[in-house]
Amino acid sequence: MKNIVLDSGDIINKIKRISIEIIEKNLNEEEIYIFGVLPNGKYLAEQINIFFKKNSKIKFKTFFIDIDKTSLSINKIIPEPNPIKLKNKVIILIDDVINSGATLMYSINKLLDYSPKEIQIAVLIERNYKSFPLTPDFKGLELSTAKSEHVEVSIDKSPKVLIK
Repeated sequence: MKNIVLDSGDIINKIKRISIEIIEKNLNEEEIYIFGVLPNGKYLAEQINIFFKKNSKIKFKTFFIDIDKTSLSINKIIPEPNPIKLKNKVIILIDDVINSGATLMYSINKLLDYSPKEIQIAVLIERNYKSFPLTPDFKGLELSTAKSEHVEVSIDKSPKVLIK
């Protein structure tokens, strides 16, 4: 059984709200680096980037993290970041769902190699079953579900969030 939690309109509204919160928190920054975790973090990062371009003077550069979710190892970051440019800059790490927090924790571990000023986390959905002490700075929706339920973010012609 699948229950739709957010439809495409809801997702766009959540992304806009997250975008506004990111801008408000980082008003004094000249440049911010966005890292979206593939696959769905890419969609979210791209949508946030579109909103930023229309509504902020802050410069944003977007990257995508390809992580092997089985071994929790970083395959690559696209495009390859320049470590010198990231030093002492704000990084926004974006993913669709924070469940255990493992994907984000391993991504953060890699991002620390760049010596950022700060790493902020943005997620569309936060669940309450984290294994790591991570709290998103920006979230679209917090879901209290059974541990056995699966939250799926479907990004296609009509994006939606489902609980299975």
